[in-house]
Amino acid sequence: MTKARKARLEEARSWLAENSFSDDAHIVKAYRTRFQVDRRCAMAELCLLHVLSPEKQKAYEAELDRKKAKEAAKANAQALIDDSDSDETFAYIAGYTSWDIPYGVTWDELENHPESPEDIAPFAE
Repeated sequence: MTKARKARLEEARSWLAENSFSDDAHIVKAYRTRFQVDRRCAMAELCLLHVLSPEKQKAYEAELDRKKAKEAAKANAQALIDDSDSDETFAYIAGYTSWDIPYGVTWDELENHPESPEDIAPFAE
């Protein structure tokens, strides 16, 4: 354990005694703000201080990983699609009706698609 972490944990003990939080999410955010650490570090240190259980830490980390994967998949999907064939509603505009109404694949449909973003590559051609 580094000197900085030891000092932070000592200060955190007194800080936690002086403050109360409504739930675990608030305490993680407050800890991050107070001690200028990232989310994973805050959760690990709160575990060391016996404020968070290891199970909750694992659940939070799994949720963070899931969110990052979802954001990365959306970014990859957007990069594969030509911007001229998309807008704020449609990830891919396949065409227009006789009344100039677009149709195609929406961003919501793309996000909820069970397969990987690479599977939409044929749309980008």
